[in-house]
Amino acid sequence: MKIAIFPGSFDPITIGHVDLIKRSAVLFDKLYISIGLNNQKKYLFPLEKRKQWLNTICESFDNVTVTHYEGLTVNHAKELDAKFLVRGLRNASDFDYEKTISQLNNIIGDGLETVFFIAEPGMGHISSTIVREIIKGEGDVSAFVPTEVYKDLKSHYYKN
Repeated sequence: MKIAIFPGSFDPITIGHVDLIKRSAVLFDKLYISIGLNNQKKYLFPLEKRKQWLNTICESFDNVTVTHYEGLTVNHAKELDAKFLVRGLRNASDFDYEKTISQLNNIIGDGLETVFFIAEPGMGHISSTIVREIIKGEGDVSAFVPTEVYKDLKSHYYKN
């Protein structure tokens, strides 16, 4: 059985994340969307909100489960018996960073393989960091987040 994890903060989930979920769900028997928690990081949205969004978006996939973890991603992968890690690449900077991390993960993760997906045309500029900044400034993020997330943002996070 091919088991993979797609780790991230998903703060918030973007259409780029959704694209990676769709593309990777067809390659693996089981895909865990794993929200990594880092107590050094300040999140815009609470864990439960991010899990709710991901569960709503992933409900149509029989082989996708949303989970969360603290600590090293490789340890979480071992707990789930995952042999593959899904990562997205938007640009050359992402590649340089992710290549190094994947090599380290492979060594300390007992052969954990990273599967890279190149961003689809038109999605290379989308990142959770940029989307968070637009949300903080009460800008329109409808082009960058799934409809379910945008509706929730409009009703609960925007003042107008």
